[in-house]
Amino acid sequence: MTDRVPEGAWDCHAHVLGDPAEYPLAPGRSYEPPMASLDAYLTMLDRLGFERGVLVQPSVYGFDNRCMLDALDASRGRLVGVAVPSPDATRADLEAMHRTGVRAVRCNRLNPGGLDPEVVVGWAPLLLELGWHVELHLDMAPVPDLEAFVRRFGVPVVFDHMGRPEPGRTDPHEPLLRRLAGLARAGACFVKLSAPYRLTTSGAPWPDVGPLARELLAVAPHACVWATDWPHVDTPKAIRQDDLLAVLAEWCPDPAVLRTLLVETPRGLYG
Repeated sequence: MTDRVPEGAWDCHAHVLGDPAEYPLAPGRSYEPPMASLDAYLTMLDRLGFERGVLVQPSVYGFDNRCMLDALDASRGRLVGVAVPSPDATRADLEAMHRTGVRAVRCNRLNPGGLDPEVVVGWAPLLLELGWHVELHLDMAPVPDLEAFVRRFGVPVVFDHMGRPEPGRTDPHEPLLRRLAGLARAGACFVKLSAPYRLTTSGAPWPDVGPLARELLAVAPHACVWATDWPHVDTPKAIRQDDLLAVLAEWCPDPAVLRTLLVETPRGLYG
């Protein structure tokens, strides 16, 4: 698969995790993270043939974005970021993050310490001005009107990990997933085709997740991006990046669609 990765490809979701002595972990975190350095991540991108990457603030740091921001600064423009600012963050705070390379805010409602969506809605005018989007990592089931929920943010919205359905509930005909695919098809949201190992009841190549990924690519190829989810935190088994690329080749055999997925759409979102 690596010889099919198009020039200019983006990995749209990864984390860096530093020395806890320099970057203290948040109390109440839901997992113990591994060390995952910027150098290790860039080496992985080079090996796979990816030019750009997106660092996402991990929940284990809460609202302390320093580890990610330092990595963005050290990457010299190769990486951009998705931050989790403090709820009392000011315009100056977000503008400073923008200068460092942040291009989105994340609402993580599946791990402790995430931002409340209502806080992010309140930032909508500034997010629009900065050209940022909102990334959602949440359970869609309790949301009564998914379309109305998405549109309230007033900026583009990206759903993490194919909407994060429960393992065993990845049939694209599931009502929640039909709603997600419909929103993507209508241009109301984007979806990350990532972390199949978090959505499965089996091991690699995660055959129960393939139908959902292929359906999203079929109905909304311009609304999908792809990611490694490196370094695969909070997973019981080691994950191989080569397995992720192999399954991507199964999901997306068309080179033109692959270029849209890995280059054109992420460049529009993050570039």
